Amino acid sequence: MHANLFRFWHQARAIGFPNMLKLSRLLLLTATVAAAGFQALAHAASGSTKGDPVRVNLFDSAMLSEQDYVVVGDRGEIFLSSDGGNSWNSKASGTPNMLFSVSFPDEKNGWACGMLGTVVHSGDGGKSWSVQNTGTEKHLFSISFADSQHGCAVGDWGILLYTEDGGETWQDLSLTEDIVLYGVLLIDSRTGILVGESGRIYKTADGCRSWQEKTSPALESLFTLCRSGERVYAAGLGGAVIYSEDLGETWQAAVTPFQKALFGLSVIGDQGFAVGDEGTILRTADSGRTWQEVEVPIQARLFWLGAVSIRSNSAPVGFGAGAHGFLFRIQQGNLVW
Repeated sequence: MHANLFRFWHQARAIGFPNMLKLSRLLLLTATVAAAGFQALAHAASGSTKGDPVRVNLFDSAMLSEQDYVVVGDRGEIFLSSDGGNSWNSKASGTPNMLFSVSFPDEKNGWACGMLGTVVHSGDGGKSWSVQNTGTEKHLFSISFADSQHGCAVGDWGILLYTEDGGETWQDLSLTEDIVLYGVLLIDSRTGILVGESGRIYKTADGCRSWQEKTSPALESLFTLCRSGERVYAAGLGGAVIYSEDLGETWQAAVTPFQKALFGLSVIGDQGFAVGDEGTILRTADSGRTWQEVEVPIQARLFWLGAVSIRSNSAPVGFGAGAHGFLFRIQQGNLVW
């Protein structure tokens, strides 16, 4: 079973949201027995019973430091760890809406976005959150802030919002084209990259006011973006991973082992991880040019992994997250379940 919301929205637009919602509920119900076993593995992987239980689907993650982690997911749930992922504490987000993406440009300021135009902001390292007014009810799938003032959120039907005041006000700079935008990366106040349906890639050099489409080596929808220095990476359906060595001007395809969808990506220097459908975890040791599969527990193959975050160049530390509260850690470059 595949419960990822990105593919869900592809299907929902095709057959109608009410019918898709009914179908998704049925699929979730039939997965209950399998989920119980997976949750047991997820809780064991957290390494501790301290703090609040994490049992919702997790769609994105952020590392504020080597010890401070944030994850966001279903029902507006936000969890914060201050001990390197050993324990997690639930934080009130101010919204019941799903949160798909989170961005912290520094250790204090963070934003998350989700369904029905939801954006929430934290100014204290994820401890407290408040809802910001975006002026839209279109679903927002990705958010990225270059600093504490300049940010961009994108999503369904070409929606693109830009702020220059930390989200106090949002400008609607939506694309005229009807396209689902799944990922955004704001490099600085003027430079940004978008990815979306059918492998589409766009770049801006004027603060999101105009976008130029770039030649893409991918035909599949691209869901996620990350950056390491001058290199930018994107991944998506069909196991596609592509990379740019000139901040998104030109792109080429990486070598990956199979065609399972990838939903999360993080690269620092030579080292990187990608996660996706059926518990897929890929690793690179050559700056994203080639990727190899990492062995995972058999229970993890039942569900998807939605996010991964790493820090450090020589021996990465970090964590990953996914369906039903699954969490794993990365310590000195090794996966800890």
